[in-house]
Amino acid sequence: MRMQSYLGVAMSMALVGAAIAACKSSDPGATTTGTHCTPGNYVFCTCEDRNHGTHLCRPDGASFDACVCDGSQPPITEDPDAGIISSPPEMIDAGPVTGPIIDAKCSGKMGLVAGSKAPDHDVFFASYMGAGMFSVTKSTGLGVRGPITVLPVGPSLVATYLGDYQFMGFTKLAAGSWSTPTSLGATGGASDKATSALLLNGQIRAFYLNASDGKYHMQSYAEATGWQPDATGPGVVAEHSGDSGAPVPGKSAPAAAAVGNTITLAFAGDDGTLAREQYSGSSWSPTKFGGSASFPAQPAIVALDPGGMHDELLVYAGSDLLLHVATRVSTNKGWNTAFLFDTAASSTDLALQAMPGGKAMLVYKSASDGHGYYSVWSEAAGFATPTPLVAAGNPELASVPSIARGQCGSDVTIAYAQKDGLVKILRYSAGTMTGPFDVGGITKATWVGVGEMP
Repeated sequence: MRMQSYLGVAMSMALVGAAIAACKSSDPGATTTGTHCTPGNYVFCTCEDRNHGTHLCRPDGASFDACVCDGSQPPITEDPDAGIISSPPEMIDAGPVTGPIIDAKCSGKMGLVAGSKAPDHDVFFASYMGAGMFSVTKSTGLGVRGPITVLPVGPSLVATYLGDYQFMGFTKLAAGSWSTPTSLGATGGASDKATSALLLNGQIRAFYLNASDGKYHMQSYAEATGWQPDATGPGVVAEHSGDSGAPVPGKSAPAAAAVGNTITLAFAGDDGTLAREQYSGSSWSPTKFGGSASFPAQPAIVALDPGGMHDELLVYAGSDLLLHVATRVSTNKGWNTAFLFDTAASSTDLALQAMPGGKAMLVYKSASDGHGYYSVWSEAAGFATPTPLVAAGNPELASVPSIARGQCGSDVTIAYAQKDGLVKILRYSAGTMTGPFDVGGITKATWVGVGEMP
């Protein structure tokens, strides 16, 4: 039997504690000394059933009306940090090891974040301890509403994701412990679509579609400074204009990749547009992909390992709901005409990851049967025929799988949430998929993100 695993760390609440008490109160006259809000603005509050509601900030800027939980009040207008509360992670018994065991080299290096949206609002945090055991904790507060990106920065793993009520969550695994989820920062804004993130020169660049101005924004994270608007270029991404000169309507969540010091931000519009923004040095340059009819879903883009004919690979859902592929030429940075990935591969939930040798892997949740599939891309052969994620008993998924570059014994590591809420891991090396490996203690996940430290 497996012993209980504990994440022994003293975690402090990163958000305003006084606002917590006011937010949970049902007393119309509730006043909290030291609480500061903008008079007339609506702020998050937590209902007795753990769902979220809003309450009005009174003229004194230090008290609130009653928490209303039926959705009848106007939308949130307060700073996204105000009144948001996620509980410090609590320890969970991850249960016995029942399946195969992940390589011992991953002990202390592999981390996962998983969660679900209302009514549970739970976020789970796991770190691999070796011998098949995960240390798992859970935070109750703002849940997860989209893909989770987990990237290595120095000695840490940093996870970013979209939570309830346009909250953009951030948590960090350091010295074996995940931090309490907090906002990307006071300047982080708010979004109702998934975030995207990449590594550039040792820093994380996170991108999101701001709910207030309808533009893409960029934030940077470094160990020494935390989150801040990009210091070397504009925090607001240049607005792309279509053929009519108007902004692209109904923009999707962004997808990002970086080659050298150049970032490519790809996205789709609800008018069939597939577009990209390129950042190099100090400015953004917008371009529209010609001849591409796209479905308005987040595409997937990845920077390939250097040395090949192509340096970026893009996969997107077309207006036919089939997957399409485009590649960028390394020498002239021109994009080749998009082509069909597979005559039967239909999906709007997909992810890409670079692999050694200039290869890449695509993972996706099929729109036709809800199961997971993968395909490996190479310069010589393009994409291989899609293969079920799990050879025997391929499960129905709750969302798109997460895929990360392997750092402790695999080419890539894949994590997925099944429709029943359980989380599993797969490891792919030298053409062979192993697993699935169980992640005990996580029982209600819709979304999951995985990452590994070098």
